[in-house]
Amino acid sequence: NMAKRKDSRSSTRHAPQFSGVIRPNGRIWVSAEQFYRAAEQIWTNEGVDLNAFVFPLIVNYALCAELSLKAAEGGTVGGGVTPDGLVKAAKIMSTAHGHNLSDVFASLELPTQAAIESAFLAMSGEQLAPLLTKCSNYFIQARYAYEQIGGSYDLTGVRTLAKGLLDAIKAFGTKNL
Repeated sequence: NMAKRKDSRSSTRHAPQFSGVIRPNGRIWVSAEQFYRAAEQIWTNEGVDLNAFVFPLIVNYALCAELSLKAAEGGTVGGGVTPDGLVKAAKIMSTAHGHNLSDVFASLELPTQAAIESAFLAMSGEQLAPLLTKCSNYFIQARYAYEQIGGSYDLTGVRTLAKGLLDAIKAFGTKNL
């Protein structure tokens, strides 16, 4: 099983005051899906040399994974209704922060983590923990690849992670309607 929850919300960063309930957030999930689809346009295009697009593929799949995890626990800051009955503007946010996938996952509530792990296994046939560990810093490393000295990436692994998390979070959100 994955590491216990780290309470990243008690750090020096000001934690936003969420209004309403914390639950899977479709708006964040749709953003994740768009990064996945962008990467898939390259991955599935016949005749494209994947080596020519390694970093865009890694960045898009890894960002998809990150946003999928963040979509698992989303909420709004602000909102509500004015005295005149108008809906106030609200900001969509996640309870999770950062780019390290293991840290983002560890910051989620333990029941959320368990549900994601179970759904990920059911949807992808893979254990979440090894892929999450392996791909944890891919977004951080690949977005500014020129700052890295060497390195290697598991393209199939990060693709499996992205798709598995997209599917797992969607299943988790649908189950919790």
